[in-house]
Amino acid sequence: MAKVLQVSKVNVVKEPGKNKIKRAQIEGFPEVIRMGVHGGIADFFKLSITEPVASTLDYIVAAVGGCMTGTVAGALEARGVSADPSKLKVEAVGQIEDVDGKMILTGIKLHYTLKVPKDKRATVERALEHHEGLCAASESVRRGITVEWDSSIEVEESEVESQPAAKSSSAT
Repeated sequence: MAKVLQVSKVNVVKEPGKNKIKRAQIEGFPEVIRMGVHGGIADFFKLSITEPVASTLDYIVAAVGGCMTGTVAGALEARGVSADPSKLKVEAVGQIEDVDGKMILTGIKLHYTLKVPKDKRATVERALEHHEGLCAASESVRRGITVEWDSSIEVEESEVESQPAAKSSSAT
């Protein structure tokens, strides 16, 4: 049985106006993350955008790339190999496709560029072989994340609704 370790709470609102930009704030952190559309995503929705903004799918790619980078860096450092930016660079590429009329992130590929001492090459190769299973983001995406939703709807009184109802007559 799974044990809950953390509950991540994120408040999301759409920016005012006719745009696709959302603002997300993770509880406990002051930064606001902006998400929107750009490039092929804007083209998919047939949108003309004035401000390209990273999409929600870009953030998924970044999350997996960030987690995998941290996992491999930790594995390298545990084996005495530097993971400094001059020694480890990671490019994460997400493939976003039109699948049956829906935009879907179908794959994420990471490319590691490493500079390692000659005597550590075999150690680094073994670390690379086993690091993915330790990355929470990669494992979450690979296994499939359950998404559920519910709603609360509050009906606002409009000016028309707040005026007295007009009397109507009907023929009997």
